[in-house]
Amino acid sequence: MFDERRNVLWIGEAPGALMMREFANRRCIIERCDPTSLLPNAGFARAVVVNVNGRQEDELLQAIGRDALQLVDHGLRVDVIAPDDAATGRIQDRLGTLAGLPSVGLHTAPQAPAIAEVIARYDAGKIPRLDLDINTADDREPLREADKILFKRAFPQCSRITLVELGGGRSAARVFAVHMIVDRSNIGAWPQPAFAKLDRRDKIAQEHDNYRNFAERFIPFGLRPNIDELIHGSQRSLLVGSFVDRSESLWTLARRNVAGPAITALLDETLGGWRDQGYASDPVKGAVAVALRNIGLWNPDRIDPCYVERATEAGVFETPEMLWTALASLEQTYRQAPIHGDLHGDNVRVRGSSAILIDLASVTLGPLTADLAALEAWLAFEVPPDVDQHRYDDPDWATVIERIYAPAAFRHPPGPARPATRFAWIEAVVRQIRTMGIAIQTCPGEYQTAVAVQLLRRCQWADGPDADRGRRARGYRIAAHLVADLCGGTP
Repeated sequence: MFDERRNVLWIGEAPGALMMREFANRRCIIERCDPTSLLPNAGFARAVVVNVNGRQEDELLQAIGRDALQLVDHGLRVDVIAPDDAATGRIQDRLGTLAGLPSVGLHTAPQAPAIAEVIARYDAGKIPRLDLDINTADDREPLREADKILFKRAFPQCSRITLVELGGGRSAARVFAVHMIVDRSNIGAWPQPAFAKLDRRDKIAQEHDNYRNFAERFIPFGLRPNIDELIHGSQRSLLVGSFVDRSESLWTLARRNVAGPAITALLDETLGGWRDQGYASDPVKGAVAVALRNIGLWNPDRIDPCYVERATEAGVFETPEMLWTALASLEQTYRQAPIHGDLHGDNVRVRGSSAILIDLASVTLGPLTADLAALEAWLAFEVPPDVDQHRYDDPDWATVIERIYAPAAFRHPPGPARPATRFAWIEAVVRQIRTMGIAIQTCPGEYQTAVAVQLLRRCQWADGPDADRGRRARGYRIAAHLVADLCGGTP
């Protein structure tokens, strides 16, 4: 891999004989460039060295300020050499936030071996396929131009890729199944599709760490993506791994009322290794809602006022502050274990009897009941794509929800679905997950608390269509009733 990108683009004052020799000893080739020609030569390069001197300082810094982000997106290091401390200070001021990028280095009069070693040890990855044909299926939003280079770096062996976007949560991340046509292989042209997730650089780095620390050690091989590439850009990064071909989302199966075996497989097999860790130590004493807030899963201060207003109109007057105070005062215990943190029907793929996770961005340590509560609330309150998105209230859905989310339905699981009803699938999945949730709680009301928190968490967003806001508004009112029941009163 290192030999593929051996060129070092050099602008500014020419390197001396010692500098040339040190780079050559490390199998790097210094290529003198004009400051205006950096990007056309970036594909085969490993790094850019900007050797600043007084005569060219303005011109060089203008070039780096213009091109630095794109150079980093191409996988290059950018190393700026200043002759003295005063020049280093000026350069830092001129570059601003660019100087803080992980792939940008500032050096004050460095020794030749030092700068050569830093660049020689840097892995710029493979030479990008700059003519890669990138297609987005189903008329979904095309990639931004700034993001295309990340895919060209990740799939250099391909002549064409087709991106099938997978649905999911509310973050700015985009998740794709990548179908490839390979023209640089002696084996075949159509490999198995890949999984690719595009998000902010810091979030992708955290998710990559989560795969290494939480998934590889605790989730069975084949029930999670296996990571192949981590492609860092200046602001966004790309995580690439194996994808479960010919699979369906858990959300799709749930709506067909055939998700039961997949949910069992997900909780007992895929996540079983995590859940087992909760029994390695004694239960923790403390309020479940406080624990969930401390790990960043929810924040009552972020609940949108529109839901509070709708609740008041319906005769429910508890504010988020009041609900938080009540939840924080509960004397509870819970088992702590690794949790997914954002488990829902679109980040689980199902093939045969296997349930495979494809998103580990929010993994952390938390109450054992949190994942079950998250999955239950999402499946029950998410708006299916075939529902009228402009219909704020659905009386049939509301009737079902009011029954299965009554406080009494948390003393013991709700009864079976009414036969041949429109939302029998919701009743089925909630009953199944609720049974598991109540079974693993360590104190009465723990699972009820976790569900109430998940319903309140959903009220942190109000940018969806009318149907979505209507369901979240009802979730707020139901959460208020559940909290009142936990505290021994009525709203």
